[in-house]
Amino acid sequence: MKKGILRHWYSLRTRITLSVLVMILPAAILMFSAYKFIRSGSDTLIEMVDAPFEALIKNQEVQTKIFQIELPFHLYLNRGDSSDRETFVRSSVDIDMLFENALKQNNLSQQNAEILRLAQNEWAEAKLRGERLLTTSNIPDQDTLIEKIDQFSRHLEKSYSLLEEINFNIRLDIKSQRVTAQENEWKSIAALSLVFALGVVLAILAALSLGQSVIEPIRRLEKTVNRFGQGETATRINLHSNDELEGLASAFNTLAERYEHIKHELDYLSVHDNLTGLYDRTKLQEEIISEINRAERYDRPFSLLLIDINNFTKVNQAYGRLVGDSVLCSVANKICATVRPTDVSSRYGGDEFAVILSETDGKGAAETMRRIIDVIEKNPLNLGDGKQLAISMTIICASYPADAETEVALFAYADKALFNAKMKARQRA
Repeated sequence: MKKGILRHWYSLRTRITLSVLVMILPAAILMFSAYKFIRSGSDTLIEMVDAPFEALIKNQEVQTKIFQIELPFHLYLNRGDSSDRETFVRSSVDIDMLFENALKQNNLSQQNAEILRLAQNEWAEAKLRGERLLTTSNIPDQDTLIEKIDQFSRHLEKSYSLLEEINFNIRLDIKSQRVTAQENEWKSIAALSLVFALGVVLAILAALSLGQSVIEPIRRLEKTVNRFGQGETATRINLHSNDELEGLASAFNTLAERYEHIKHELDYLSVHDNLTGLYDRTKLQEEIISEINRAERYDRPFSLLLIDINNFTKVNQAYGRLVGDSVLCSVANKICATVRPTDVSSRYGGDEFAVILSETDGKGAAETMRRIIDVIEKNPLNLGDGKQLAISMTIICASYPADAETEVALFAYADKALFNAKMKARQRA
């Protein structure tokens, strides 16, 4: 259960999905950050424009009304028309309301609020003096009238100039907010750059991790398969990744082992006789060539024995091929048991065997021939039911370099000697 969970967690699908998510995540974060940056910049711009400009507009409305109220005041003094006085009164009420609304603004700084109150007080003084002049029944003399009008105008101008000071402060505030907005913009750009750099780093790390955990094992698989295809059949893949690649490597190793086992069997069958298990004639010829090269290199002799079972055809005819096969296997086993492990035994033909006696001259070969004859002829084959089959054979020897100095000449000499011996129907030892 635990291994299955680990295999699922470390599976290629999971790791590739996580790697893709890690590579996509920075882009998503960048898009979200860009959205927040644009939204923040937009909100900052709106705040920068709305709040100060709202105060500026209200302030300018008061200024406009103050500027306009002088006209009905002077018209009434010149013409005495009551409509001009009513216009002055209505405008005064409007200015009072505008001052009250301006003072209620939440975004008004303390400094501007104090200046606005001063402007309101100046307006109140101007209003008071104006109302006295417009409502008095006793017209003062010319100099006094001019003085009172001048006082009204000075208070009005003072209020107007204070409002203009507020406008100047608001413009400075707008400029300051623009600088702040620009600083925030640079900070946001720096943050976006950091997020982008982090995203690039994460993407690179994800790509490297994916390459390390997926691409590298695949390359190892490819390299091993190529080496296997070039003949290095013993190569194996040592991979422990708890994923599909480990399963693929395990399957390859199993296949390679089966291939190597089958190849070993085929190699064995290609040079061995199926019945007796001895080398076949092709392998015998290869061994003869190798033995000649060795003998030439070290200047040492070797001998070739050819062994023929006498009357083997009659054995097959009398007892059947199964008994004949048993005779061949028995002779092969006794030959192998008699010669040295370093000697090469093979099945030369149907009922013929050959033995290469390394580093053995004719005299040493004669001793081996006598031992083989003794072992085989003194140990008849047991057929069951108390029956035994005696086996006799003809053996000849061809020595290198005494009898021949090449592979072809050595086999020709041995074949001719065996033929002559069979023709004379006697054993040679």
